[in-house]
Amino acid sequence: MKKIQNSTSSLTIGLDIGYGVTKAISSAAQTVLFPSVLGHAREIKFNADEIGAKYLGDQISDEDGDWFVGDLALSQVPSGELLKLRGRTSNEDTLGNVFRVRLAKVALGKLLPGRKNGDVVHVEIATGLPVDHMRGAAALKAALIGQHIIRTNDTHIIANVTKVMVMPQPYGTIYANTLTEKGEINPCHTATRTGVVDVGTYTVDVTLDDSGEYIEAESGSQEAGVYTAQERIASALERDYGEKPRYKTVEEVLRTSCIRIDGAAFGYEDEVQEALAPLRSATVGLMSEKWQAARFVDVIYISGGGAELVFRDIKAAYKQAQLVKDSQLANARGYLNYARFQSQD
Repeated sequence: MKKIQNSTSSLTIGLDIGYGVTKAISSAAQTVLFPSVLGHAREIKFNADEIGAKYLGDQISDEDGDWFVGDLALSQVPSGELLKLRGRTSNEDTLGNVFRVRLAKVALGKLLPGRKNGDVVHVEIATGLPVDHMRGAAALKAALIGQHIIRTNDTHIIANVTKVMVMPQPYGTIYANTLTEKGEINPCHTATRTGVVDVGTYTVDVTLDDSGEYIEAESGSQEAGVYTAQERIASALERDYGEKPRYKTVEEVLRTSCIRIDGAAFGYEDEVQEALAPLRSATVGLMSEKWQAARFVDVIYISGGGAELVFRDIKAAYKQAQLVKDSQLANARGYLNYARFQSQD
């Protein structure tokens, strides 16, 4: 490991390593998002430089080899070879956290583009884990703390991670509303009991905060995220058209309710609504299990990449529900607010 001599800069980031998308926001007001997938790098035989420039920062090298990450991996790696971060693993410390650290290194590389001299950057990270996975917080901290050599096709730096804060994932959305971007108490947030529903790719999480106190008994996770709809859509497309669709195709169908076949567009609304039904019922079911009718919850924030897909059903059952602006980034934004709040102590 290279010995640190002189630090060239420092950075604080809110880092949301989601099972579907990794999101990061830095103290320098930079934002990055990329799919939480990777695969072993492969030779690109034509236009390699142009493709590398298109997906800048999506190639990383470490002690385990060379990797394509994010959109580059989705574009160039066969579906069967894509690796994804999903739920609990057989050994979370050695499998899940290795994956998370690699995604964190890619995020840092993207937040510090063009630095290629091996400069040292001191980093503080605020991040989260699904509510029911919080037992892994200490192991995640241990995996992230320390020096990390980051070599991508755009960046070569040494990230010296000096501090890591890990909280239940939906708390990012709470801090995005209860704290300001300067890390100060938000006087416009007047709710006492604040609930959050975070609809992610592989988990739905609910969290309840009572005047700044985390309420364990009314918080929890369910592994029934957006992937349930994605799998149903993929099965329907394979059934209807005889080919297994790529991940990007499934995502586009879920977003637009349309499918392009042989160059023509066809509506797929009924199939999409059918695919979303289990996600919607599971989300409302988890809320009912933890909060019943939520009569004593002042506000319920709906966040995460799947927030818009379930909001209508939640709003019908819980009138105090609010769809968070830029819901996919809410947790990362709140993590950064919290890190700034802590720095004022």
